[in-house]
Amino acid sequence: MSKVYEAAGLTLEEIKKMPEYISGAQEFYGTEAFNKLFEHFAFETAEMPYGTQKARTGSPDEWILDKMEADHAE
Repeated sequence: MSKVYEAAGLTLEEIKKMPEYISGAQEFYGTEAFNKLFEHFAFETAEMPYGTQKARTGSPDEWILDKMEADHAE
């Protein structure tokens, strides 16, 4: 997971807040961490489905948080 954070360009402060975002304790959407991870997954790695990018078939913030939680569990 730290490799993803590094590749997306998250700062140390943003990385420290990720557990709060993943748990739902803090709002993730609209944060700089969301913006960086969205860019990473939507455009750099192209892992995020197009419909989710456009919020037609899924929510991009939920997709990112679900992915980060799943990667953390592995």
